Amino acid sequence: MYLKTLGLEGFKSFADATEIQFNNGFTAIVGPNGCGKSNVSDAIRWVIGEQSSKSLRGTKSVDLIFNGSGSRKPLNRAEISLTLASVPPGLRIANIPNVSDEVKVTRRYYRSGESEFYINQIPCRLKDITDFLLDVGISPKVLTVIEQGHIHEIITAKPENRRILIEEAAGILKFKHRRHEAERKLETSEQNLARIGDIVKELGRQAESLKRQSAKAERYKTFQSEVKDLSLQIFSKKYVKLAKDLEVVEEELALALQLKEEHQARSEVLSTRSVALKLEIESAHQTLNETREQIHQFSLTIGRNEQTLKSSNDRIVHLGADNEKAESDIAEMSRDIEHSVLEVEQRRTELGGYSERLNKEGDELEAQKQALGDKKNLLRELQDKVNSLENKINQLQRSLSDKRSKSAAVEARCQFLQDQEGEKANEMEELSRLHSELEETRKKEELALEEKSRQLLEMNAERDSLSQQVREGRIQLDALEKTSAQLKENYIKNASLVSSMMELRQKFEGFHSGVKSLMKSEGNSRPIEGMREVLIDVLRAPAEFETAIETVLGDKLQSIIVDEYSDTIKAVDYLNNKKSGRGSFIPLRPKTFATPPVYLNGNSRVLGLAYDKIECREEYRALLELLLKNVVVVEDLETALQLYQNPEFTGSIVTQNGEMIDPQGIVTGGHENNDSAGLLNRKRELEELTQKTESLKADSELAIKDVSDQKGRLMAWESKLKQAEQAVNAQALLVSHARKDIESIVRDLDRHQNKIASIRSSLEKGKEELSNLQTQCENLRNEIAEQDSERETAQKAVEGLREQLANDRQTIETQVSQMGNRQALIASLVGKRDNTLTEIKRIELQAEVLERRISQRKNDSTQNAEKIAELKEQIKALESDLLKTVREKDSLSEILIRAEENLRDKEEEDNKIDEEARTLTRQTQDQVEKLSRAELKQSEIRITRAHLEEKAYDDFNVILTDVAHSLADHLNDEEVAEANERIADLKSKIAKMGEVNLAALSDYQVANERFTFLQGQQEDLFESIKMLKSTIERINQTTRDRFLETFQKVAENFEAIFSRLFQGGKAKLTLTDPSNPLESGVEIAANPAGKSMQNLHLLSGGEKAMTAVALMFSVFKERPSPFCLLDEIDAPLDEANVIRFQEMLKEMSEKTQFIIITHNQKTMSFANSLYGVTMEEKGVSRTVSVSLN
Repeated sequence: MYLKTLGLEGFKSFADATEIQFNNGFTAIVGPNGCGKSNVSDAIRWVIGEQSSKSLRGTKSVDLIFNGSGSRKPLNRAEISLTLASVPPGLRIANIPNVSDEVKVTRRYYRSGESEFYINQIPCRLKDITDFLLDVGISPKVLTVIEQGHIHEIITAKPENRRILIEEAAGILKFKHRRHEAERKLETSEQNLARIGDIVKELGRQAESLKRQSAKAERYKTFQSEVKDLSLQIFSKKYVKLAKDLEVVEEELALALQLKEEHQARSEVLSTRSVALKLEIESAHQTLNETREQIHQFSLTIGRNEQTLKSSNDRIVHLGADNEKAESDIAEMSRDIEHSVLEVEQRRTELGGYSERLNKEGDELEAQKQALGDKKNLLRELQDKVNSLENKINQLQRSLSDKRSKSAAVEARCQFLQDQEGEKANEMEELSRLHSELEETRKKEELALEEKSRQLLEMNAERDSLSQQVREGRIQLDALEKTSAQLKENYIKNASLVSSMMELRQKFEGFHSGVKSLMKSEGNSRPIEGMREVLIDVLRAPAEFETAIETVLGDKLQSIIVDEYSDTIKAVDYLNNKKSGRGSFIPLRPKTFATPPVYLNGNSRVLGLAYDKIECREEYRALLELLLKNVVVVEDLETALQLYQNPEFTGSIVTQNGEMIDPQGIVTGGHENNDSAGLLNRKRELEELTQKTESLKADSELAIKDVSDQKGRLMAWESKLKQAEQAVNAQALLVSHARKDIESIVRDLDRHQNKIASIRSSLEKGKEELSNLQTQCENLRNEIAEQDSERETAQKAVEGLREQLANDRQTIETQVSQMGNRQALIASLVGKRDNTLTEIKRIELQAEVLERRISQRKNDSTQNAEKIAELKEQIKALESDLLKTVREKDSLSEILIRAEENLRDKEEEDNKIDEEARTLTRQTQDQVEKLSRAELKQSEIRITRAHLEEKAYDDFNVILTDVAHSLADHLNDEEVAEANERIADLKSKIAKMGEVNLAALSDYQVANERFTFLQGQQEDLFESIKMLKSTIERINQTTRDRFLETFQKVAENFEAIFSRLFQGGKAKLTLTDPSNPLESGVEIAANPAGKSMQNLHLLSGGEKAMTAVALMFSVFKERPSPFCLLDEIDAPLDEANVIRFQEMLKEMSEKTQFIIITHNQKTMSFANSLYGVTMEEKGVSRTVSVSLN
């Protein structure tokens, strides 16, 4: 992988779009100082993730954007694009699909502070870019971009900061990044855990309070339940007879249940045997494994014993050879001792001659020293006179030199003041012109600021208005959502109730069994052709007349309308054959009778004919007219009696409360449970509830639409508000910039005014100073002439004395030379004497060493003989153990074969049991299905008694069929009265309980569920924290292992490369704290050739640079970076080191693409291509490319 292109636009001095193309070879970027070369380095560091403005030679991010020049305005954004080629295949980058072999990374920054990041033109996060670059070995922190200052930092940095080089080479920066993320998540999880702990504590208190209220509500419900149970037992006594109908079904249930239990019992037996077999199989497997392990251990023991035997035999051979060599060494050392004794005698003879000659030469040397001392005393007196005169001459010379320098300085100062006077006059004129221009600019900017401020006030007002509109819109949305939720809840409740009531009606619950049998048929077919509808379904009565109509028609309301009388015969036959109960049938066109008109006496309490009070379809009008034609409806029984006593009245009379007088005068009244009572009422309630449900549905849909519309309006308002806020921010930024511009202009005006005043003051002082200097210059010329004459006189006297000194020195030098020769001779004799003494001691010491070595070698021979005997005994014992181990291994192998056969038998038996168990499971499932069908049939039988539930439903809202079977035989006739007394007592207790919070039951359940849920969350957080800590530990372990492995390799590379670059010398890397490699610093020790090991800070600039380069190349050798930009790191190197530096670059460039910013011509000549950075236009950088062969 390599860097293919770098695109710059608006970044620092690169105002225009610029693209730099790089090849695989070595590329150099050159140019004069200040042209923008290092901006290329900054651009690469920025696009690969550098966040520090200081590291990019700025103070804030906006400094990266081109800030304008004399001829150009500032730009609004900076953009850098970096293209990498030959990217490894299969690399996954965030959410980027289909990553090719080229990846383009782009980073943009706007003056408004917004940043944008792209990979292959797809928006992403900065984290996605840094993760991708870390995966391919590119980081802004270490070895991708290296500056000259960074080279110095490598040497001067703290050891803890220097370790990042090794981390980069080890590729653990991404692990550290992940560890930091895991630590942040751990901190967040611990904070969440603390918050959840507080919530759990509070919920615990709430749940305890609700628990007490729930217990009270539970007692209340218990009393109510007992009232309900006793009442239902009383009602259920009427249903005892129906229990017999269930006996057949219960017998079927018992038979199915018995077969199911038998199959389950057999399954349990098989399961028990299977479990036992599996335990035996598992035990057999374990025994087999243990046996195999024993055989393996025996094999290892045999191998070790055989190896020990071989080693012992080899040791015996080696010890024998060592004894033979010891005998030879002892003989040779004895001969060396004899030779040393003879040599010591010879050296002692030479020592006596040297001592005698030394005494003679020493006496003569003392006489020469006395004569030389007298001559030197005379010479010093003469030298003092010469020195006195020379001091005087030097003082005169210094005084002359000072005066001449002062004179020259005064003259130069005079010339400078004259020249400066003209320059400052020109500068004052230019400053006055600039002051006038700035004053005009200030006035224009103040007018512009006033306009921008006015616009900002208008924008703020618009934003505040939109903000108020959004707040009101959110309040409206909350109200609409609450209304919609309430409507939806009401609709769901009503729809559920309608569905239940419709289901009961479709099942003809509350109708006679015969009617139910005929009307409740599957599909659309009916068992009898000609059947139409039940009478109650074809009529509708107002609520105030429902009781009267039901009283008149009674059971006729459950009558089935048929086409002809013949159809009634078929229907009755069907009921008889099926034994499905009884039913009533009315032909659509029954036989009619002539009846006189009904007499109405005009009383206002006589409400009219019953027929006139109902509604029906036209086809059934004649039928209903026949049934109700002679029936009159009145308000009360008194009116009914008055009307009946009128001799002209011949029909039936019914009151609104249900009292009735038939034509024979029989009066019927009071209250009695009637199977058909309430059918019209329930029909009307169902119709009204259906209409209400439809209305609620429409209202709910309308409310949902209102919520949706309000959300749309709110989103539009919020979008406008966001745009308004952005506009306000942008306008505020313009106002701020305008104010800053005006402040800058005012500061410039003040600065110009102060500078003009300063120049005027300086001109006046200059004129005064020039006059004083001209007078001073004339006085200095006169003093110089006088002192020059006095110096020449003293010089002539010194020359005569110097000639005499020269002659005396010549004589002294001759005498000193003679003394030096004699001292050299004495020193030579002393050295020879000392050397002889040293040699004698050496020879004697050598003889003592030889004698000790002879004694040692004799001891070694004795010990070797003992070891040989001991080894032979060990070999004998090992051979015996080896034979025993082989036999034991063979025995275990036979046991293993038998155990494997036994295991196969058990596994076959286990397979057979599994097959039988599967068969039983299928049979059990068949019985379960039969059981389900029988239970279903049982439920259907119970549903047939549903028409008896009405009273229980009215009083307790309970369907009696759910409890009748269990309650029917609980009470006898005497116990009914006792049950009524108990009911009265329970109701009294309920009244004394006072207010009961029935919602506490559900609230406690909700609170308890939330408490349990949060406890689960708490446990999940505990587990998450545990996993995060485990993850951090694994990352630390991986980081530690990789760091230590890489550190060792880099350290070895550093020693070799340092020696190569310095052509000798030593260097090494060490850890400051080897026991803690995760935090330990890296210390550098450098010892250039010919120098002792020393502190790095004492190295020269070139040595520091080469040491840092050696470390850099050591890291590259272990982990090559895809590309590396070097910014003037060859600046402190001399020519020889540059050549060695280039050789290393050439070697490393096989795996790393190098780009270097340089001023060195040798480095330029080494490059494959050159890029020149120029600044033809002031403040704007451009590039020129040159390809070299």
